[in-house]
Amino acid sequence: MASYGGVLRRSASVVQRARDGVRSTRKALARFARPQSFAAPPDAEAAAVRAVRNVRSFRFHYALLFWILILASLFPHRRPTMLFLMAASKLALFFGALLKVFPNSAIVQRIVDRRVMAALVIFVIGTEIVVTNAVLEFLLAVAVGVPLVLLHAVFRVRDDLTAVVEETAAVVNGGEFRQIVEKEKKEDLELGS
Repeated sequence: MASYGGVLRRSASVVQRARDGVRSTRKALARFARPQSFAAPPDAEAAAVRAVRNVRSFRFHYALLFWILILASLFPHRRPTMLFLMAASKLALFFGALLKVFPNSAIVQRIVDRRVMAALVIFVIGTEIVVTNAVLEFLLAVAVGVPLVLLHAVFRVRDDLTAVVEETAAVVNGGEFRQIVEKEKKEDLELGS
C-alpha cells in the first residue's frame, strides 16, 4: 500500500512538471510575439544592437522557424528527405536531452562535444539535402526565413524596457515631469539600452 502511494505521488509530480512545461512554452511563445513589444528603431545602430540581442535571446525560436520552413518546403515533393530530416532532428533532440539529464557527466562530455555533434548533424543534413537534389527547396526556405527573422530581430524591443515605460506612465499623473520621463524611457527603449 505504501509503495502504491509513492507511485501516485511520482505520477502526480510528472503531471505537474508537464503542466509547468506547457505553461512555460506558452509564456515563451507569448513573449516571442507580444504585439506591444514591437517598435521601429530610431537608427541603424539601434537596429543592429536589437538584432544581435534578439538573435542571441530567441535563437531557439528562430531555429524552430527555419526547421518548420524547411520541412514545409520539402513536404509536397520530397517526402523521404523530409522524413530523414525529422529523424535527424529526433536524434539531435535526444542528444540535447542526454546533455540536460547529465550536465556534469564526464563520460558524456568526453564522448561527445556539443559543437562536434552540432557540426556532425549539420554536415549529415547538408549532405542529404545535396544528394537528394533538395537544394532549391532549402534555399527557398532560407529566402523566406531570413527576412522574417531579421524583421523580428530588428523590431522586437526588450520586455523589461516596455514594462518600465508602462509602469512609469501609470505611476506619474500628468504634468511636464511625466512627458520628460516618458520621452527618456522611449529613447532608451528605442536604443535598446
